[in-house]
Amino acid sequence: MICDSRKIPLWVCALVICPVVPMGLQAEGPSKTPLTDRAVEQIRRQAKHMALGSRSLAPEFFSALATANFVQARMSSLNYSILSVEKKKLPTNVEQCLEKEAGICGNHVAAFLEISKRLGLRARPVEFYFRGDKPQKNHSHICAEVFYRGHWRMFDITWGTYFPISGGRRDDLADVSRLRAERRSRDWAVTNQANLWYQQWVASKLDPLEYLDAPQLDILRGGRGTIRLRVSARDGQRELFRPLHQPNFVGRNRAHRDYGPVVVLLENPNPKATVVQLDVLGLAGTGALVIFCGEERHAIPFASIRSGQMLKTQLSQPIGKRSIRLQASPDKVDGVAYVVYREISLGG
Repeated sequence: MICDSRKIPLWVCALVICPVVPMGLQAEGPSKTPLTDRAVEQIRRQAKHMALGSRSLAPEFFSALATANFVQARMSSLNYSILSVEKKKLPTNVEQCLEKEAGICGNHVAAFLEISKRLGLRARPVEFYFRGDKPQKNHSHICAEVFYRGHWRMFDITWGTYFPISGGRRDDLADVSRLRAERRSRDWAVTNQANLWYQQWVASKLDPLEYLDAPQLDILRGGRGTIRLRVSARDGQRELFRPLHQPNFVGRNRAHRDYGPVVVLLENPNPKATVVQLDVLGLAGTGALVIFCGEERHAIPFASIRSGQMLKTQLSQPIGKRSIRLQASPDKVDGVAYVVYREISLGG
């Protein structure tokens, strides 16, 4: 789930996973996604029209920008929040978001990726997981990157923001790595500040672009990256690490060239602990779950893991100053292999 747990007026945010219609497949009978179909055709016409007068710029730039503009305009975060406060049914996929004219960051990116796919754009999600001073204060956000002319370019669909590099061409946009490395990247931001939800954030003294320089931040680009878990509770001698506003799986859940695996790192583990336990909710793909304690390695084949199992690994000695890291190794290169879990615990 992608959500912001901070309490501000009317704030609700979640990542909604939306189904994707494969390119080139023709549905039998009436389309099941007429609103999305019309959106794609409208955006295609807009991008083509804009590109005619700017032949030196990448056509992907206009397609991505037109898509971002469309999604932000048609899927109001304010409308989504009003539906939530009124306890009405919330949209759960792209078509429903367009019908209800409501959506938040997860919906925005799901729609952006779906439309981008149909337009032939190469795009992927960029997830930001902010670690609060306590796990209960964690929060998150999600953007997207589009690849053209040899580089990834980031778009924040929720705020209508993109980042032209200073001194470059209009279509020369920064990716998340450069934005994080460049101290002046805030000055590059082109943002739709008239958006009511943006005004809501500013009035609540929140920072829509906090991901540019927040120090305690984990980033997944196309699902690839490391998630750091802190102790969220203690049960006797056991330390419990639970994902709070963070992904609750380890490994790779999509076989695609632009997607990678999630690695989990436990922060400041108990140096006296000798047992690592994983409360397994489920798993998919083929491969092995690998638990590292420093250089010590324990590989557990998926074939020996069951849903609902409390998976226990005995270390050769107490953790001491070593780190604890979990990852999943697929049987095939770039294959799918991931384990969903409720919590990770350390004991003795």
